[in-house]
Amino acid sequence: MLLYLLVALIDEATAATTISLLDLPLGHLIPMGLVDPEVGLLVLLYRPIMAIPTTSVTVRRLHDVGRSGWWALLWILPVPVLGWLYLIPLLCKPSKIQTVMTS
Repeated sequence: MLLYLLVALIDEATAATTISLLDLPLGHLIPMGLVDPEVGLLVLLYRPIMAIPTTSVTVRRLHDVGRSGWWALLWILPVPVLGWLYLIPLLCKPSKIQTVMTS
């Protein structure tokens, strides 16, 4: 979050041009495109790069609480904000302890 704010501040200070997400092909399908449609170029490049580690951590955390990693699709499907309301409390649950039996 702090890194995103730093990138956003640098982007705001250095790049006066903004890109409208809604004008991009399939721009209406981009999560948060309707909330923050005008973004700078650095932020536009930062978002997909950070999607990879965010998805990885979310899948790992879901496995820790005993759920399938496919639940991570709630970040974007079917309706992003409704999925967040279910997924965030799920990610805050305590981990399930699994014992491994060795012979």
